[in-house]
Amino acid sequence: MFFDFLKILGITLGVVWVLLIPLLYLLAQSVLMREIFIGCFLPVVCFIPGFYAVSWAVQRPLGPFMIAVFGGMLVRLFLIGTAFMLLVKLAQLHVSSFLFSLLGFYTLCLVVELYFVNNRIRYREEIQE
Repeated sequence: MFFDFLKILGITLGVVWVLLIPLLYLLAQSVLMREIFIGCFLPVVCFIPGFYAVSWAVQRPLGPFMIAVFGGMLVRLFLIGTAFMLLVKLAQLHVSSFLFSLLGFYTLCLVVELYFVNNRIRYREEIQE
């Protein structure tokens, strides 16, 4: 499950970058690539260990599983928020492009994760029936 997540996340991010780079080039906004890259890198770095914990918790009862899913989301959101504040203060980034790319890539990673969690819960319910 974890390696399937990495594969789908990599494919999804690849497609987004293939569509994003020509768009930024046509709009002459290549100077914002650093902010967009950091806005992509930060959620991905937080989601990989978070999903590993969720994939570990899938085999557990519902209580620890839900704690892993929602607690992991809370911890990741806190870490990303802290990193955002530090990077804005220390790195002199263009704040709006960094914020929108961070929110977009965080949402993308969250959608991929919830897709896998939902499929795993459905699979678990089908086996129990």
